[in-house]
Amino acid sequence: MTSSTISVSRSPRRYAKLCFQRAFPVSHAEHDLAVDKLDDSGVQDEPVYYRFSFDVARWLARRVPNAVSIDWSELQDTEVLDNLLRLILQPAEDEYFDSGEVSTQEWMDIARTGFDGTDFDWLMAQLCDKRFESFYRELYDAADVPLAWELGDSSYAKSRNVIRGGQVVLRAAGLRRRPRQAKKEITTPVEGIVRLPGKRGARMLDVAIASLAARHRETYHFNFANPEEVYLADVGLGIQVAVFGLLPEYRFPLECTMGYMVLSNGVPIGYGGSSALFKQVNTGVNVFDEYRNSEAAFLWVQVMRVYHSLMGCTRFIANPYQLGSGNSEALRSGAFWFYYRLGYRPVDKTIRDLARAEDKKIQRKSGYRSDRRTLNRLASCDMHLTLPAAKQNELFDETWLSTSSGLATQVLGRAKGRSRQASANRVARELAESLGVRSLQHWSQDERRGLLALAPFLTAVDPSGWSKSQKRDARRLLRAKGSKRELDYANLMATNDEFLQSLRGACLRASKQ
Repeated sequence: MTSSTISVSRSPRRYAKLCFQRAFPVSHAEHDLAVDKLDDSGVQDEPVYYRFSFDVARWLARRVPNAVSIDWSELQDTEVLDNLLRLILQPAEDEYFDSGEVSTQEWMDIARTGFDGTDFDWLMAQLCDKRFESFYRELYDAADVPLAWELGDSSYAKSRNVIRGGQVVLRAAGLRRRPRQAKKEITTPVEGIVRLPGKRGARMLDVAIASLAARHRETYHFNFANPEEVYLADVGLGIQVAVFGLLPEYRFPLECTMGYMVLSNGVPIGYGGSSALFKQVNTGVNVFDEYRNSEAAFLWVQVMRVYHSLMGCTRFIANPYQLGSGNSEALRSGAFWFYYRLGYRPVDKTIRDLARAEDKKIQRKSGYRSDRRTLNRLASCDMHLTLPAAKQNELFDETWLSTSSGLATQVLGRAKGRSRQASANRVARELAESLGVRSLQHWSQDERRGLLALAPFLTAVDPSGWSKSQKRDARRLLRAKGSKRELDYANLMATNDEFLQSLRGACLRASKQ
């Protein structure tokens, strides 16, 4: 190792400092030095050992060939992996594979003779038939295959995984604090949000997936994101927020689920997911370790500002886990007070009163900190941030998602199909007819999938008595669920008061039974 080489294992503080200086430089000289050091050919990021899901494993096989291998020392039981391998065996191989003469690792070494790649690359190459994708996914995930990713100087290593280009914005005046009027900032429109072309969207998605994978993480919002639906918002001073829609086949039946990534000077510094439903968004923020002491409160306000600009939401929801319930990291970091100081308030009155009393103690007593027991109580219920335009009768209690699903089950049960799919087809067909859909001939496959997903919920509220304009809005909503960009659906949901109030009423009645 040369004297100029930076070893992550030897100098983690130095490494973290360089990452921070690249994202939040106080001068161009500091930024350039950090980039040079991190881009130096001697820099080697530590290997990543993790049991990735099938979808991230498939991404690794495509993007970093010859860099990932199976960590056999951590694979104690190969029974499920053997079942997966049996799917790709040729008949002539059965006897030897099951003979017990060779281990699974030894058999794979023989089977991939002449293959240009690692044992992991070979395995993933066998699982590329789209017809059996869901089956492969289920067995691979059940096998829980431990992997070793040799990051080295890969462009996807934490030290290099950035969106390059663009003007570097300095922090010479210091990092920005929490806005004094957070709600006013959130409702200030973000001008010029753009949807990225496919190639740029795919590149942004690669950076997002890699930023998590290199940190032993992954999220549904990135694993199944649609590279054709990536929105980029420039909120000023070098900060950008990229929001990702989901591929049509992975969308949720009622909610609009999207992920986001925050970048500073092109460096991914945090991420999160969101579920939009009518006029509310459930979301939270995760800042990577290297950037924890940055401007997290300011950045989180900007994320909410972007979502408000995209969807017109009037309420943000944080769940107990984000606040510390069952999440020791969030509890230690004081996540509850992070949200509280931005205007979030507990929905439970008892907890709200406790928070108010604790806040007064903090203001009166220098150095006072809520103890762990109190923090656990504070993190025991949802917190809401309500914007000025929010109305109480527009709140859709999240427990009603389960209630709505129960209503959908009842609808499908009454359809009396010979199979659940036959019932779903009948419900969708009858709903379409009642809403005035003359033919599905011009509906795309994804739009028909959206109809099947959403039809049980609409049927549960019986739209037969709706006006012509309300039925027209319902037809638009159904098609939007399967449109190329699900943001269209989120925006229509936010303005469809008839569906909101009807579903609220149905859930309230069901809850009282």
